[in-house]
Amino acid sequence: MSTQVHPIPSAGERSARGPIVTSTRSHPHPRWLLTIQANVWRFLGQIGLYLHRFPHPAPPAPSFVRQFPTTIVSGTETATLELAFYVPLDYRSQIEKGRRYPVVVNLHGGGFTMGTARDDGRWAAMVLQNVDAVFVSVEYRLAPEFPFPTAVEDGVEALLHLAANAESFGLDPKKMALSGFSAGGNMSFTIPLRLHTHLESIQNEFQSKAHQGSMPKTPVLPQIVSIVAWYPSLDSRITRDERRAACVRPDKTLPPFLTNLFDESYMPDLDHKMSPYASPAAATDEDLITALPENIAMYLCEWDMLLQEGQVFSERLKNLGKKVHCVIIEEKRHGFDKSPYPFSVDPKVTLHYTEACELLKDAFSS
Repeated sequence: MSTQVHPIPSAGERSARGPIVTSTRSHPHPRWLLTIQANVWRFLGQIGLYLHRFPHPAPPAPSFVRQFPTTIVSGTETATLELAFYVPLDYRSQIEKGRRYPVVVNLHGGGFTMGTARDDGRWAAMVLQNVDAVFVSVEYRLAPEFPFPTAVEDGVEALLHLAANAESFGLDPKKMALSGFSAGGNMSFTIPLRLHTHLESIQNEFQSKAHQGSMPKTPVLPQIVSIVAWYPSLDSRITRDERRAACVRPDKTLPPFLTNLFDESYMPDLDHKMSPYASPAAATDEDLITALPENIAMYLCEWDMLLQEGQVFSERLKNLGKKVHCVIIEEKRHGFDKSPYPFSVDPKVTLHYTEACELLKDAFSS
């Protein structure tokens, strides 16, 4: 049975929850110009992350990298996705003995427009040190070259690939967690929602073939037991101006020229903001209950324009029966853990990374 991700339902087939706030773009920029701007900021962003790697101990490089072919939504074009693996020192000897590790699948930040799978090396090191799990970071495709929903589809494909090849990778597909930063934090919620739709589709396909007398092999499927989301974007139906106005320190938020680049690059069609695969806050209660795991941790920043929507979403998940650990990191701006300051690591980074690792350990052991 194919693990190809089935197409996203049309707008008429999707349901949304809550008030919808829309915005208009009177003069959208041409895609070629957005691509040039994105490449400039990708270069500058990597300079900042180069400085970020200076403080001791330096974040590790990936232990190894694996690539796999995937099919995008249309089903007619193929792409190659890359997964960066960070593994314990005794990983190979342990899997030869038959051990199966829990796995943390990570999505980097960067507004769906910047960043690489190697950006979260410090977080990967903490997971290896404290959780004894395998850490896999997804090199998902970036906008504007690959706008919505490519990043989410790539994340689903990564989970399906890891589950299908769990034995060779030494992974336990029943103990998978998602972590993500900023845009990646958004994806840590939207990927399970999209995966749920995909699994419903292949279940219907399986039942149809069974009725026809054909018994296809049941695929190994990923089971997500925990989410750790760092300063996630959760409701793009709210305009950037309204987000900034709700922030206690709007002067500390990301500048408009950068957030405009992110939004135009990833969601050229404003209707995409209404999709639960772009705005998880737009998902129905039923989908959130069914698609999301029981254990969810959210780390929000006090000086972030995304704080308020994070608090609202956290309370909603609690009311739906999820075990939500929500922390507001005081006097910190969006991306506080990726500071380019080259001389030391903010103690709050170590504090909250360590706490999040304990939550992951608990989720994997339950």
